[in-house]
Amino acid sequence: MATADYDVIIIGGGINGAATASSVAARGYRTLVLEQDDFASGTTSASTKLIHGGLRYLETGDARLVHTSLQSRERLLRERPHLVRPMGFILPVYEGDPRPAWYIRSGLALYDLLSPRKVSPWHSSFSERELQRFEPSISTDRLKAAYLYHDAQVWSPERLTLEYLAQARASGADLRNHAAVDYIIVDGGSARGVDFHDVLTGKRSTASGRLVVNAAGPWVDAVLDATGRSLKRRIGGTRGSHLVIDLNGRGPKHAVLASAKSDARPMFVTPWLDHHIIGTTDVRDDEDPSDVRAAGWEIDYMIAEAARILPGLGIEHRNVLYAYSGVRPLARAGDGVFEGAISRRSIVADHASEGVERLVSLVGGKLTTAADFGRSAAEAVAQQIGRPRARGIAALPKVPTSRAVFLPPETQEHLRMVYGPRAPEVAAYAASDSSLAAPVSAHHRDIGAQVAYAVEHEGARTVADVLLRRTVVGLTKDLGRSAAGPTAEVMARRLGWSDEVRDQAVRDYFAELHRRFVVIDSSAGIPPSEELSSDEVDGVEGLGG
Repeated sequence: MATADYDVIIIGGGINGAATASSVAARGYRTLVLEQDDFASGTTSASTKLIHGGLRYLETGDARLVHTSLQSRERLLRERPHLVRPMGFILPVYEGDPRPAWYIRSGLALYDLLSPRKVSPWHSSFSERELQRFEPSISTDRLKAAYLYHDAQVWSPERLTLEYLAQARASGADLRNHAAVDYIIVDGGSARGVDFHDVLTGKRSTASGRLVVNAAGPWVDAVLDATGRSLKRRIGGTRGSHLVIDLNGRGPKHAVLASAKSDARPMFVTPWLDHHIIGTTDVRDDEDPSDVRAAGWEIDYMIAEAARILPGLGIEHRNVLYAYSGVRPLARAGDGVFEGAISRRSIVADHASEGVERLVSLVGGKLTTAADFGRSAAEAVAQQIGRPRARGIAALPKVPTSRAVFLPPETQEHLRMVYGPRAPEVAAYAASDSSLAAPVSAHHRDIGAQVAYAVEHEGARTVADVLLRRTVVGLTKDLGRSAAGPTAEVMARRLGWSDEVRDQAVRDYFAELHRRFVVIDSSAGIPPSEELSSDEVDGVEGLGG
C-alpha cells in the first residue's frame, strides 16, 4: 500500500474541486486531488452549459449573488474566449405567463445595472413583427412582449474543468482520477488523511494531509460518511434533466428562455455545437447521484414545452438524441421549500463544531462562480493550516509545440477552439507522427493527436474519458460510436494495452453510454441496453490491467 504526504487533500474533481485545486496549489500547498470517476464526469458534465449571472435569482432577492456571478461571467469571457462565448437570449412573454412584461423588463434593467462593464450590449425589446424576422421559429400566439438580453455559454464545461486542473498541475498538484476514497482517517478529533483505491487497477493507497477538502458535489454527504462519524447532512440535491435534440440545421440561432406553461419553471432551448439543448427540470432527488437518469415524464414535459414555444419546428421524440441528468449539490433545505427557491449560494462548511477538525466541505457552487468559490476555499485552507510547508516544486517537463501548418485550416481552427493557447502542444503530436493527424471519425474534426495528448497530459485512462470529457465526440450525433475503435487503438499504443484490453475498452465505452444517457434516437446506432451481449457488458468496472 503506497503512502504519500500532502498539505491539502481535495476529494472531488468536478468544477469546484478543480478550481479549488488551482487556487490552493498556486499558493504553494502540496495538493492531492482524488476523483472517484473521471474529472468533470458528475454534475459538471450534466449542466445546461451556461455561464450566467442568474437572472431568476433576482426573484429571491439575492442581488449580491447575481452581481458576483455577473462579474465572474465577464472574467471568463475575457480570459477564456475559446471556451466561453457570449450568447443572446430571447425572452418572450405570453398572455397568462406568471411574470408580466413590466416585471420582466424591470428585472432585465436591474440585471444590466449589476454588470456595468460587461462585454455584451444591454437588453432590448422586439415588436411582434421584429421578433418574427429575428427568430421566426418562436411562437407569437398571444405574445405580449419579447426581449433580448445576453449571457454566455461554455460549450464544454469538462474542458473548463481540465483547464483549472492544468493550472493546478503546473503548480505541482497531484491529480488522480478513477481514485475512490474509502475512508477519511480521523485521529484525535482531526482529519489526518485518506485511504483510497484505484478503481481501474484495484491498487490501494494512503495519503496523509494537514487538511481535507470535501468537494464531492452531490456526493458530499457520502464522503462525510467515510469519516465513520455521524455528521450533519449538508446536501439537498435536485435533479436537472436535459435533452439534446437534432433539428438538422433548423431551430433558433439564439437561446430562448420562456416560462413553462405547465409549472411556470424557466425553460431553455439553447444552440449547442450542431444541436440544441432543452432544459431543465428541478426535482428533489435523494437517490445515488451515480444512477441519476431522466424520468419518462421529464422527457415528455421538455418536448411538450419546447414544441409549444417553437411550434414551427415540429419537435418530437424522434428529434431527441439522448437525455442526460445530474444532481445539483444544493444546501439542504426544509421539505416545504420550493425547489426553485433553494439558495444557490456557495458555502464552505467547517466540521470542527461537529467533532472533526481539519475537514471542510464545499456545498453549492456553479460553473460561473467556480473560480471565486475556489479562492474562498483557498482562504479557508490558509486560515486552518497557515502557510504551506517550505518546499520546491519540481518543474514539469516542457511540452513540445508545433504550428503543424500541414494540418487543414479547419483542423487548426478546431484545435484553437478546444485548447486555446495550448493548441500548439496538441499539434506537435501530429507533427511528430503523421498517423495522429487523421480524424478519429468521419463525423468529427477531432484527430488522433488529441487522444495522445489526453492520455499523456490530461489523465485520460478510458475511451469514455477521451470521447465524453476531453472532447465532445461522444456527445454529438453518433455518440462517438464510430470513433471508439480508433480512439482505443491510439490509447493502446500509448498505454501498452493488449488487443484484449483494447477491445474491452470499446465495450466499456458503449456500456458507459447506457449508464449516463437515456438514448432516444435509434438512428444514432447505439443498441438498447437490453440488447448488449454479455461480452459487451463484461468488465464494465474498467480496464483491469
